[in-house]
Amino acid sequence: MDIIKLVRIENFRSIRSVTLDGLDSYVPIIGLNSAGKSNVLRALNLFFNNHIDEDRAALDLGADHTSYAPAKQKKNVSVTVGLSLGPHIRVRGQDDFQKNYDLSDVVYIKRTWSVGVDKSSLVEAFSFGNDVENLQPAGAEEVASLATYIRAVRFVYIPNHARPADLIRNELQPLRADLVRRLRSTTAYKESNVPDLMAELGRMGGRMFGEAAKAVERGLPSTSIAASLPADFAELVFTVGINAISDSGIARTPDYEGSGAQSFMLLHILDLADRSRRSSGFGWVQASIWAMEEPESFLHAGLRARFSTDLASYAGDSRRQVIVTTHQDEFARVAEHVWTASKDRATGTQLFRSIARDAIAEATRREITTFRHPLFAFADQPLVIVEGIFDSLYMSEALRELQRRIRWRLIAPSDVFEADAGGDGVLQYLKYNKQAIASRPDSAPVIVVRDWEDKSKAKYDNVLAVHPHSTCVIADETLTNPQLDETFVGIERYLPTDLIKEQVPTQQLALEHSGSDARFSIKRPHLEAAKPRLADAVRSGASPGEHMRDLASWLDEQVIKILESVPPEKFL
Repeated sequence: MDIIKLVRIENFRSIRSVTLDGLDSYVPIIGLNSAGKSNVLRALNLFFNNHIDEDRAALDLGADHTSYAPAKQKKNVSVTVGLSLGPHIRVRGQDDFQKNYDLSDVVYIKRTWSVGVDKSSLVEAFSFGNDVENLQPAGAEEVASLATYIRAVRFVYIPNHARPADLIRNELQPLRADLVRRLRSTTAYKESNVPDLMAELGRMGGRMFGEAAKAVERGLPSTSIAASLPADFAELVFTVGINAISDSGIARTPDYEGSGAQSFMLLHILDLADRSRRSSGFGWVQASIWAMEEPESFLHAGLRARFSTDLASYAGDSRRQVIVTTHQDEFARVAEHVWTASKDRATGTQLFRSIARDAIAEATRREITTFRHPLFAFADQPLVIVEGIFDSLYMSEALRELQRRIRWRLIAPSDVFEADAGGDGVLQYLKYNKQAIASRPDSAPVIVVRDWEDKSKAKYDNVLAVHPHSTCVIADETLTNPQLDETFVGIERYLPTDLIKEQVPTQQLALEHSGSDARFSIKRPHLEAAKPRLADAVRSGASPGEHMRDLASWLDEQVIKILESVPPEKFL
C-alpha cells in the first residue's frame, strides 16, 4: 500500500516547486550532491513532525525560504501530502468528516507557513480536499480533524550523519512498556514468583527479538542481537536494550560495533518497533514512513546488497512506506520506479520519475551512482549481445513464450552504449574495450549475435579472441519464415506472416510470383518504417511467432554448446 500518494513542496530551501505524484511503497531518490534530495525528506519531516531535522529545528523563513522565488513575493513555505484512506488507515472518529467532505480514497492536506502581520511571527494555515488542485481553507474544527490524520502516520526521519546506536536506543524505549504489558499477562507474574518471572521475561525477550536477530545474522554472519534485560524485577523499569552478540558469544552494546553494523541493526529494530506499536495499540498511529538519507554510508558491498533487499522487503508491509535518498544503484535496482533529482540554475530542484532500469542508466552516465563498466555487468553470467532493441524485444518475448530458464543475459547495444549502435558500432565498442572482455570470467563469455545476412563474424571473433570462450554467432537463416524473402533483412524475417500483413500496408508488400509457395518481398524504406509498428504490436501482446521461438531455442542451444567448452573447474 502507498501511504503517501502525492507530495507537493513549494518555496522550501532549494525547491521552488516540485510534485511527486504516483509514489510507490518504496521510493528511492537519486541525484548528485546538493541536488536537493534531502530537502524532500526534510519538508516531509516538517509536515509530519513540525520540525526540519534531527536537531528538531523549527522552520525559519529567513533561512529556509527558497532563493528561487521572485524577489518581491511574500515569503511562505507549503507542503501538500495526499494521504491514502485505504483499509489499513482508518482514523478514529473521522467517519463523519470524511463523509461530509467526500473523502473516500485520499485526503490532500496542505500546510502553509508564512510571516505574520508583525513581520516576526510565523503563521500556519491548513487547507484540504479530495482534489489537490481545488483545496479549501480549514477552520479550527477542521484543522483538529486534519491533525488526527497527520498523527496517524509515524514519520521516522533518519539523517545520514546520525549515530545509529543512539537511534536504536530511541526506538527501543517504547518496547519497555510493551514488555511489561506482556509480562503482566503471564502466569509467572500473577503468581509473583520472581525467579520464574525473570526467566519468563528472558523467554519473552528472546521471542520478541527473534526475527530481528535472524535478519541481522543474514547480513552479519558473525554478529547477532539479543535483548539486554535487567537481572531482577527492580531493574525492569529502568532498562531495556539490546546486546550485539559476537560469534564467540561475547555480548556488548551496539555502540561498540562498526557504523555499518549499527545501521544494519537499526534497520531491523525499526521494523520490530513498528510491529510492537501496532500490537500494543500505541496511540492513534496507523502506519509508518521511514525517510532515510543515504543508508549506504559505511556499508561494505555485500551488506549494501542485503540492506537494500531487506529495506525493499520491509516497504512491502501494507502499513509502511519507505523513502530513501541514495547514490548507490543497489537501492535503485530493487525499486519499480526511481525519482531523479537535479538542480536547475533558474528553477532550483526538479524531480522526474522513471522506471528503475532507465534511471540507473541515466545515473551512471551522469556519474551519480558508482560507475560500473557495462561489460562488467552480470560478471557471473554469459552476456549475449544482439543487434538492437527490437532484437532484444522479440527474443525476450519468444523466450518467455517458451518458458525457457536461460542461464545467460540478453542485452541490446542500448544497454551498453548510450544509444543503439548502427553499422559497426558494436564492433568498434568491443574493439576499444578489449580489456574489459578479457577480464570477464571464463564461465561468463561475451557472445555477439549478428543477423542472418551479416558477413562480419570473422571481425567479431578477432576482437573477442582476447577471451578464451567469447565468440560471434550468426542467426540461423534456415529458421526464418519461409514466406518472407531476403528483402526482409534483420530479425524481422523471423516474424509471423500475419503480423507482417497487419502492420505493413498491402501496397508495400509484393509477391515474387503467383504460385502457392510465393514469398513476400518489401523495399528497404518500407521495412524500416514498419519496424517500430511491428515492435509496438509485440509489446502490446502480439506473439513473435513460431520462427522467432525457433530462433530463441537455437540461441539458447548455442550458448549451452559454448559453455560446454569451458573447463568444469572454471565454474567452481
